[in-house]
Amino acid sequence: MVDSSLIQSRALLARQQLLQQQQHKRLARRIHDDISQKMTLLSLQLSLALSDSKSQANWTQNCTQWSALVLDLGQNLRNILNELQPRILDEFGFVAALQWYVHSGPKGIHCKLLLPEAPVSLPPIAANELFAICRDIVGEVFGPHGITEAILAVEQADDLVHLHLRTSQQNPALTPLISQALDALSIHERLFCLDGSLQTHQDPAQGLAISISVPASRQAASQAA
Repeated sequence: MVDSSLIQSRALLARQQLLQQQQHKRLARRIHDDISQKMTLLSLQLSLALSDSKSQANWTQNCTQWSALVLDLGQNLRNILNELQPRILDEFGFVAALQWYVHSGPKGIHCKLLLPEAPVSLPPIAANELFAICRDIVGEVFGPHGITEAILAVEQADDLVHLHLRTSQQNPALTPLISQALDALSIHERLFCLDGSLQTHQDPAQGLAISISVPASRQAASQAA
């Protein structure tokens, strides 16, 4: 008889691989739409300018257009690279990455960030995954369901780091849709790998809240003790 834990591990691995494939496809589409097509357009414009004797008369205007297109390409590349792994996350940690993300105005959603006075300490793997989960929830769950404002609150207590994502959206019918979206992103499985958990709560007065908890770093926990 095959151990049930082995079956669960294999199912989790298959789910993670599927999620990675979906992310790769999404990035491939963005690279094609945001980078490849504009590179082709730029190449075509340059070829036409070289072959057109009249292009010299409009040289300044053409250069201005090409410069704008190159700047746009650079910004799109930075956005894709930041989606893969923001440098600020590696260099300054989870809280700094959240601050950068909130100030960047993610997908038209106005976010407010509430931070504790004491430093928040997470293992690097947990920090990377928790940041990715937060970004996925805001961009892939809140955005498509018409949520335009959200509050992100971070706290550390009882050897756990808690990330609360709250919205004033008061629609009970939204809860099952949010749950389906979270399942589609494999949020529960991803948190399982971190020994973390997630809870969704719809309050008639305060709106929807998603609370994520993951263990803090052991070093920080021992210092606190």
